[in-house]
Amino acid sequence: MKTYRFTYSSILNANPNEIFKWHQDKDALIKLTPKNLIEITKYSTISEGNELHFKIKFMFGLFKINWIAKIVDVIKGREFSDLQIKGPFKYWYHRHLFIETSNRDECLMKDQIDFLLPGGRIINFLLRIFVVRNLKTMFEKRHSALKHSLMYSSSK
Repeated sequence: MKTYRFTYSSILNANPNEIFKWHQDKDALIKLTPKNLIEITKYSTISEGNELHFKIKFMFGLFKINWIAKIVDVIKGREFSDLQIKGPFKYWYHRHLFIETSNRDECLMKDQIDFLLPGGRIINFLLRIFVVRNLKTMFEKRHSALKHSLMYSSSK
């Protein structure tokens, strides 16, 4: 079955190396993770083969799903990806790209997610719109938090 793709991009006031370095800090993941939805249970640095462990909360935190992602395809200063090993999706591949622009003090940050829900074609057809809408909301907040963090750190 074909996977679905979600993409979200922003221009940031920092170069790709700075954005990549920012993502390597554990505090970055904490700043980008909605605490009411996701609990980080194991953090590893952005290095090939390392794993991140989360608990996804739903139904007001009454239920939790374990989510394990492996860091893959690391190109230092340019990109990295996380591949779901265990979690709520049948397939999840999240590529983080930091693309140089003509302005050396800027970077195009692009999040590209290929996903497939469990349950076959009908479930995917019906629920992917819901997933994409939630991803859009989440990545708007994540990119905004990153911009705010960069603005705050550059003013120090």
